[in-house]
Amino acid sequence: MVRRSVFALFMVVVCAWVLRASPLAALTIGGVVRQPLNLSTEDLARFESATVRLNELTRDNRFRGVFAYRGVPLRTLLEFASVQKEESSFGKPLDLAVVVRNKEGKRTVLSWGEIFHRNPSEIVVATSAGPIVPHHTNCGECHDAKIYEPALNQLKRKVGLPKLVVANDFFTDRSLEDIVHIDVMEMKQKTEKRQMGKLFSPKFTVLDGKGRSVEVSDLSGYTRIEADKKNISDGRGYHGWRRYSGVSLRELLTKTAMGQDADTVVLASSIDGYRVLISYGELFLSPGGERIMIADGIRGRPLEEGKFALILPDDTSDDRTAKALSRIEIVSLKGKPKFYIIGMGCADTSLITLEAISYMGKADVFIAPDDIRMRFAKYMGGKPVLFDPLRMHIARMTKKGNQGLSEAELKEKMDRENEQDIQKIKDALDAGKSVALLEYGDPVVYAAWQHRFQRSFKDQIEIVPGLSAFNAANAMIGGNLACKAGSLVLTVPRALAANEDMVKAVSAGGDTMAVFIGLRELKTLVALLQRYYPETTPVQIAYKAGYSNGRHIVKTTLGGVIAAAEKENERHLGMIYIGPCLQ
Repeated sequence: MVRRSVFALFMVVVCAWVLRASPLAALTIGGVVRQPLNLSTEDLARFESATVRLNELTRDNRFRGVFAYRGVPLRTLLEFASVQKEESSFGKPLDLAVVVRNKEGKRTVLSWGEIFHRNPSEIVVATSAGPIVPHHTNCGECHDAKIYEPALNQLKRKVGLPKLVVANDFFTDRSLEDIVHIDVMEMKQKTEKRQMGKLFSPKFTVLDGKGRSVEVSDLSGYTRIEADKKNISDGRGYHGWRRYSGVSLRELLTKTAMGQDADTVVLASSIDGYRVLISYGELFLSPGGERIMIADGIRGRPLEEGKFALILPDDTSDDRTAKALSRIEIVSLKGKPKFYIIGMGCADTSLITLEAISYMGKADVFIAPDDIRMRFAKYMGGKPVLFDPLRMHIARMTKKGNQGLSEAELKEKMDRENEQDIQKIKDALDAGKSVALLEYGDPVVYAAWQHRFQRSFKDQIEIVPGLSAFNAANAMIGGNLACKAGSLVLTVPRALAANEDMVKAVSAGGDTMAVFIGLRELKTLVALLQRYYPETTPVQIAYKAGYSNGRHIVKTTLGGVIAAAEKENERHLGMIYIGPCLQ
């Protein structure tokens, strides 16, 4: 017996950490946090880890093996990101939801309370895993092979890492593999915080979020339960223990036919605006879910404050107790898929914003040029790319694959490919997937997507700003570019050619003019400017703005700018500035 136990322990140790997350795996954390994070596997390994065992069985009776996982408590990562609510009438984080997504777009919804008011090791982000192999594998002596072989084969499967492990759930549907993004969400439902004396509400209303409501003024007709709870809050400390009586919230929601959707949360509010959020999983998948109660009694007597209270007996803190309960709302977090247009910055990867990283985590699929896809791969989490939006432009410029086509035939081909691209986006959105187009610089300044996609998806588009070459070039030039009349004009050569009156007015007012994509048309541009500006007018060209290894400024005059530009190798990446403020 001793030898068998030693062998079993040996098998667990040998097999325990054979699977590790890929070094390229990345996990982003965003939402209502002060410090959005992008964490590699190596980053996660630097945190203090916990080890948990998970017997994996889903609600549809699928056994997925028994594994030992090692990883970082999710609470630790959220503390590192420093969760901070926006301006809100209810400042506590008790009504926050935490949504975890994997690279396939699947989601797990958690409540703030089950992460921060339970033991940290119950919910971890695992970076390594190993099967726990039973020491007795010759099950043929007592079972048919078709019974035991599928279970043993699960121990050989590849586990997608990093993995969210919710160790305390009986059914493990919320344990999610290949996670790529964690989003801390604030509820949009408004609440009015009221200062009150003694709290009391004679009833509470249950709303399903679809217009249906049920009013509850007594708990007759439900199975009575009791639970002991230690009254310890993070603010007031220990205040004894109490025995509450009432009914299970799980039973109440089931009997009122409020549904069981994994993407929903329960938002409970007191009469004074105090709010508490409970996830579907902790209510219906965790063994402790049946103990979450609507209490109407304490130690055999009616409650002293309010007729009803929400009680979570297994929380390590009393902060999620909602006295004088007045409202229970079922809130769906599904939302509609979005088409994000994300500004990635104009050059170096260091110029990407934290908001852009956060929104990349929300996307299920990407549209990205090959250059952006390679440089920002660590933020994309291995999620699929629908197409390269620049491929048609590059093919047109290089004639690659278009030899022998007339201009009309080439336009017809590009229009056809554009329609195919639009259909790919529509198919993804129709499948419930959010799409992110990764755009250079500021996505609303002279961006090609506006001509290609805005009309088809205008109601689904959400724009995430980025740092433009204009911003980077301004920093290179320095000084006050609006020193005269206080204006700074941003334009392109074709706009100037179509509106010479504007050129004349800008010149007369002494404003600074910044010209995008003007190097290729420099001679034509200079000829136009010379009609309204003296030859001695200062001109500066900011080459490769934002590129730390190639950026530089050429200072010259309108009369000498063509000769100065011809000495440079760069023929495309340059912002052209003209005006007296450049002195």
